[in-house]
Amino acid sequence: DLFNENDMEQILNKALLKLPERCREILVKHKIEGMRQKEIAEQLSIYPKTVENQLTIAYKKLREELERYPGLFSLFVFLLI
Repeated sequence: DLFNENDMEQILNKALLKLPERCREILVKHKIEGMRQKEIAEQLSIYPKTVENQLTIAYKKLREELERYPGLFSLFVFLLI
């Protein structure tokens, strides 16, 4: 099945909302706001490794959530690069 833009946006938003709050916050800062991992760590007063770990968790959970929609996770990652 093909998705229109509105469908994809709704699916992605639902998947993002299912992320743990800290994972979502770090993912948004990194991919949407364009912050580097070191900057995020400094802003949140956490270790850079924690930022890296939270991003890994976020991507894993998004992949799991979006795997039933073929290609949607790849598109999501591509759009955020």
